[in-house]
Amino acid sequence: MSAFLAYPALLIWQGDDELSFASDSASLEALSDSVITEDDRLVDSEGVCWLSENGGQHWQPSGQVMPLEQLVARIQAHYAQQGQCCVGKIQFKDRAAAINSVATVPGN
Repeated sequence: MSAFLAYPALLIWQGDDELSFASDSASLEALSDSVITEDDRLVDSEGVCWLSENGGQHWQPSGQVMPLEQLVARIQAHYAQQGQCCVGKIQFKDRAAAINSVATVPGN
């Protein structure tokens, strides 16, 4: 498991199906202007889960890796929240493709 964030990454807001896309460190820093709590998680393109410290100013690896299937389920829920249809049919070959898809959804 890497000690460096592998971009792109997704911010998973606790208690919400909304996801936020971070293409690089600058876009992740811009997201920290929102209220990021210790319960929110960041998942990078290698599936490494990161924990927020200081409202998203710093991120530490949690020691967990999110399986591709779980990541796809989170993205499907995100799409459903945005009113996309047929989300159950959405599949991806890898985590980076899954994460990048969120950047292309209208409204992100």
